[in-house]
Amino acid sequence: MPSVTFEAPPHKTVTIEAPEGGSVADLCDKYEAPVPFSCRSASCATCRCEVAAGADLLAAPEDEELDILDVLGAPKTHRLACCLKLKAGPGLVVLKPVNDY
Repeated sequence: MPSVTFEAPPHKTVTIEAPEGGSVADLCDKYEAPVPFSCRSASCATCRCEVAAGADLLAAPEDEELDILDVLGAPKTHRLACCLKLKAGPGLVVLKPVNDY
């Protein structure tokens, strides 16, 4: 079962044991992870995170997410939490919210 660590100093760091194939947005809701978002359709990008570790444990981004990241000029290490899905298997994903708004 993968773990996800949300690093958002100075606010808080949260580590969550995640169900296989779970939605990161659902984890954010359930465990009050320090990732700001109010949508779930890749239209606002306030939930943008840097994937600091464990990118191989994430499902590939879909076209809609890639389009938003492209418009933002985001580096390839950035993803939208509202779109992230975890793959099955053990490991650690580390996400750092990007606060540039």
